[in-house]
Amino acid sequence: MNQNEYLFEELDPLIFCRIWGLTYEKASEYLKVTARTMAAYACQGKVTRRNPSSRVKALAAMQHNAWIREGKKPMDMRLLQAIV
Repeated sequence: MNQNEYLFEELDPLIFCRIWGLTYEKASEYLKVTARTMAAYACQGKVTRRNPSSRVKALAAMQHNAWIREGKKPMDMRLLQAIV
């Protein structure tokens, strides 16, 4: 596995949660948003659905990249390989 293959400039926060096995509450701490905002990203309804900003996507990528460089292993390696 080449570490650089799994580095991103932007990463959807919901994908970030799935790759690392994080709850919305835990991910919200890393991404500087509320858990409610994380849940709104996942909503399918037109009224409550929100799209993550590029800032949130960049923070997700930065945290993901830091963990990969530290040698941490993602919980869902198949998902990570699928999005590369």
